[in-house]
Amino acid sequence: MANIKIKPWISSLPDYIPGGTIEDIKERYNLKEVHKLSSNENIYGPSPKIIEYFKNGFKDMKYYPDSYCRKLRKKLSEKLGVNEDSIIFGNGTDQIIEMVCDAILCRDSNVIVPNPTFLTYEKSALKNDAEVIKIPLNDFRQDIEAIVKCVNKNTAVIFLTSPHNPTGTIITKEEIEYALKNIRNDILIVLDEAYIEFVPAEYKFDSLKYLKQYDNLLVMRTFSKVYGIAGLRIGYGLGDSEVISDITKLMQPFVVNSVAQIAAMLSLEDDESIGRNVKTIINEKEKLSKRLIQENIQFVKSYSNFILIKTGSKSIKIIEELLKRGFMVRGGEFLGFPEYIRVSISLPEINKMFTELFINLYKEYNS
Repeated sequence: MANIKIKPWISSLPDYIPGGTIEDIKERYNLKEVHKLSSNENIYGPSPKIIEYFKNGFKDMKYYPDSYCRKLRKKLSEKLGVNEDSIIFGNGTDQIIEMVCDAILCRDSNVIVPNPTFLTYEKSALKNDAEVIKIPLNDFRQDIEAIVKCVNKNTAVIFLTSPHNPTGTIITKEEIEYALKNIRNDILIVLDEAYIEFVPAEYKFDSLKYLKQYDNLLVMRTFSKVYGIAGLRIGYGLGDSEVISDITKLMQPFVVNSVAQIAAMLSLEDDESIGRNVKTIINEKEKLSKRLIQENIQFVKSYSNFILIKTGSKSIKIIEELLKRGFMVRGGEFLGFPEYIRVSISLPEINKMFTELFINLYKEYNS
C-alpha cells in the first residue's frame, strides 16, 4: 500500500454513489435497449439549433475557451434582466456550490440544509470543516420556519432548493419571503432552482426580483436539465456583484469549455422548442400521476421532471426487475427514502412502457 498521507477527514466524507450507465446495464443483463430514467436528464435533448450548429464539427477547439464567458454572459444578462457582473458560471452548479462553501465556510461556521437533499451541499461544507445542520423535511417539503429557527451565531450559509430534489416539491412565494425577511443579512441564502423551468406558471415566483432587495441571496440555475445539455456541464449563479466577484476569484481558468458556452447561448435563443418540450414533460408526468392514483400507488406530487414513487419494502427487488427489463430508475435508499424510487419523465412511448411494467411489478411485490 502506498505511504501517501491523505488528509484524515477525507475518509469520513459521504460518498456520492453514481448510477450505472446504459452500457453497463446492457452488458450486465444482455439487453439491446435500455431506457435511463434515473438521473433527471431531459431525454428530449438539446435545442435543434445546437445540433445544426455543430453538424460540421467544431474547429476552434485548439484555442482555450473564454474564461469570462463574455458572449454567453451578455446574452444571459439580457434575457434575465440582470447585470453582467452579477453572474457566475461554473462547470455545473456543483462547482458553484463548492466555491461558495470555499469562500465562506470555516471550522467555526455552520451551514443549514434540508434533509434529505442534494449531497453536494453537505460535502462542500464538510470539506471546509464546517458543521452541517440538517433540518428534516415536513411532509416531503422543506420546513422553512424550522430552518429559520435553527439559525445561530455561527450560521454562514443556508441551502434551499425549489423544486426540491429528490421529492419535486416547491417553496412558495410566502415561504421564500419569510426566509429572506427573517434571516440575518450576513448569512448567504442559496436558492437552487435547477428544475425551475418545469414549475407551472401558477406555482412559480420570480426569484430574481428579490436580488435587488436582498444582497445575501444567490440564485443558482443550470443548463443541464431543461436545456438538455447535461453532458456539457454548465450552470450559473446570480447574486450581488461584490459577492459574485469575490467568489469568482476562487475559480480556476477555463472551467467552462467552448462547446458548452456556444450550446448554452443557442439554448437561450430557442424558447419555442424548449417550451414545447417542457409542456410535453409536464403532460407526461400528469399522465403517470393519474395512473398511479388509479392504482392506489402513493407518490409525491412533483413540480419537476421526475416523480418520487412509494414502492415499499420490496423496492430493491422492483428496481432489479426493472433493470432486467431495460429500465433504469434511482433507488430511494441513497436519496434518503429507502421505500421509494425516483423516476425521470422520458419520451411518451417510453413512459407508457414503463408505467405498465412498473404497475405490474408493484402489484406482484405488494399483493
